[in-house]
Amino acid sequence: MRTRTLYQIKVVELLRLIYCVMKIFDRYFIAFIFLGLYQNFHGQDVFPEMNVKFISSTISIDGYDSEKVWKLADSTYINWRYFPDNENNFENKTQLKILYDDSNIYLMCKAYSISNKYVIPSLKWDFSGRAADKINFVFDTFSDGNIAYMFGSNMAGVKSDILVSNGGVGTPRSDLNRTWDSKFEVEGQVFDGFYTIEMKIPLSTMNFPKGVDSWRFNFFRIDPSENQKTSWSKIPQQFRDYNLAFMGKINFEKPLGKSNAKISVIPFINSISISNFEEDFKNEEISIGSDIKVPIGNGLMLDLTYNPDFSQAEVDDEIVNLRRFEIKLPEKRQFFLQNSDIFSNYGAVRTIAPFFTRRIGLARDPNGNLIENDIIGGIRLSGKISNGLKIGLLSMLTNDDISNEVPSNLNTVLSLNQKVFNRSAIKFLFINRETTKDYDFVDKNDKFNRLLGLEYDLNSVDNVWNGRFFTYNSFSPLKKENGFSGGVRVKRETREQEISFEYSYLGDDFRSDLGILRRVGISKFCPFYAYKIYPSTKKINFFRFAYYHWLWFKLKSSTQNIHENNSLIMISANYKNQSSIEFRFFNSNEFLPNNFDPTGINPESPLLGGNTYQSRFIQLGYNSDPSRRFYYSTSHNYGKFYNGRKYTFDNNLFLRFEPNLIASLKLNYDIISLDHLAKKSHLWLVGPKFDFSFSKKLFWATLIQFNSQSENLGINSRLQWRFTGLSNLFLVYNDNYLVQENQQLSPRVRSINLKISYWF
Repeated sequence: MRTRTLYQIKVVELLRLIYCVMKIFDRYFIAFIFLGLYQNFHGQDVFPEMNVKFISSTISIDGYDSEKVWKLADSTYINWRYFPDNENNFENKTQLKILYDDSNIYLMCKAYSISNKYVIPSLKWDFSGRAADKINFVFDTFSDGNIAYMFGSNMAGVKSDILVSNGGVGTPRSDLNRTWDSKFEVEGQVFDGFYTIEMKIPLSTMNFPKGVDSWRFNFFRIDPSENQKTSWSKIPQQFRDYNLAFMGKINFEKPLGKSNAKISVIPFINSISISNFEEDFKNEEISIGSDIKVPIGNGLMLDLTYNPDFSQAEVDDEIVNLRRFEIKLPEKRQFFLQNSDIFSNYGAVRTIAPFFTRRIGLARDPNGNLIENDIIGGIRLSGKISNGLKIGLLSMLTNDDISNEVPSNLNTVLSLNQKVFNRSAIKFLFINRETTKDYDFVDKNDKFNRLLGLEYDLNSVDNVWNGRFFTYNSFSPLKKENGFSGGVRVKRETREQEISFEYSYLGDDFRSDLGILRRVGISKFCPFYAYKIYPSTKKINFFRFAYYHWLWFKLKSSTQNIHENNSLIMISANYKNQSSIEFRFFNSNEFLPNNFDPTGINPESPLLGGNTYQSRFIQLGYNSDPSRRFYYSTSHNYGKFYNGRKYTFDNNLFLRFEPNLIASLKLNYDIISLDHLAKKSHLWLVGPKFDFSFSKKLFWATLIQFNSQSENLGINSRLQWRFTGLSNLFLVYNDNYLVQENQQLSPRVRSINLKISYWF
């Protein structure tokens, strides 16, 4: 009789758990499918439709509806108020007309207003619209409720184009790709009592099935003068306004042909001068590279890059890290962001991210310091093979750096995403990181790291249920290892209640060199519950009461079973002017396996490992009305911190001089008193930022950051001129100083870049 290994037992146990959970939710899932079909046939007020006529004449994009064809177009109106409540009786109506020809879609939107005081925070492309006058148009061209194109603008004709992914069920950071840029035209005009937006979108900017005669569609308006958000299709208030589960439909007079996307070549030339004062060297060079975009069929895009340069990317925000785990900073490099959801939408938040693109192009030197690792080139194939199947293939070759003992690696990722049922998906992931040749300084167990993953993403028709079931296995040159990991996350969300739980297990030898892992050889259990109350008052939108618990534990351990036992109570009031106030109570019992310095500035006097420490604090925070010219967020927390005390003061201040300047100031202060240290630790983070938009083509942003934890003062100033279409000129100045204990400044690294990219 064969004896099962511990690894096999854990696999069987997890599969049984996943099977039981899926069996429980199966009956609900089927019910939601029938509910969705019922709504499609019987809920026309919820899912409206609009007919779009074909034209052969041209339309001049100037913000005026003077062309005769606009009088022939069918029109529709926004039907529902989405915020602060769901109703169809509201002020400030919005009318939309749509036409199309063989090459373009045309939109004429007329937004009525009782006030002529509009909020125009910036003239910059992809301006934030949380509390600014703006109208967004969302096109689900494959009608699958998963991916969509969102174009937006305001009365000043400022452009915004965003890719929506993951059905819009997550957060803006995970679901909205603002770096995607397309060629389209828009102009706006202001009249007495209303403003207009006229837009021309080339069909070649979007992928869609050949011969299709309808798209799922929605449009919504942000109206600060009335403190309201309105939408064409009714969206339940608990979901985002770009949620793709709730959309109407536009019907074309005759079927569309091919998308006719064109091949694009984007060469660049970059001149850079670097002065490294710490290592006493200076370097000046000119580099040349290029990106090429090749459309394949109606749904795929092949991207090629040679000698990519990301010097124009926005600098990372400084963060004071009081935890023993690394912080996941957002990806800002253009090449990695388009269709990024196909590669990144895996794993569990703050538990496991099997693939994170920022791992490519970064490495560590022998001292463990993070350094830049040059990328030689790469390819990416992403998009839709069919209406239900998405593919993502990414392969990037990085250069070696012998002096810093960094090998050359070939980094490859393959992702397949097959839609099942209505909006759910089965996904497959393969990752391979492998050195291109043998290096004396590379351990044989680090020559490669591979990972196989399988996931099932649950998204019900009405978006009430969503979740994820995932399993991974990693492989390395080690012959015997427990590289298995897996888990389940399920959430149910209604207008009043949200309940969820997560269970994850990470094997002792699980590795993902191109991902982010906080721990291995451990399990996590995480329940959550929130309840909302909507009072009948003029000022408060809702009260929210939430309880969050997360437990990290080892199933079998001879030393310590519980590694973290945390609980968080949150009570908040959200106002109809979008301001909010929140109270938090946090309690944590954390086992430190190794010595750890939570201040980050006293490495010679850490907390001793092998002990459990308690942290407990209260926090009060407030966010003001973001539609005001001056608005802010502030929070204070105080309480027990490991073996001592901590007080934190966290502020973000914003001042708008519309529409040309947004000035902001980040001001954070931590005072930490630990029993084993003779004196208190004072941590400062100060970051003023000035964001100018001189016109809709010329922008200048300057960010100054001082972080006492890293002892760094950084200055980043970036001038961008979008001189034609999507072609840009960048002038970027970077300067970093070491701030010593006596407050003297010593220069570290200084650079200046001049980069020109042209889009053919």
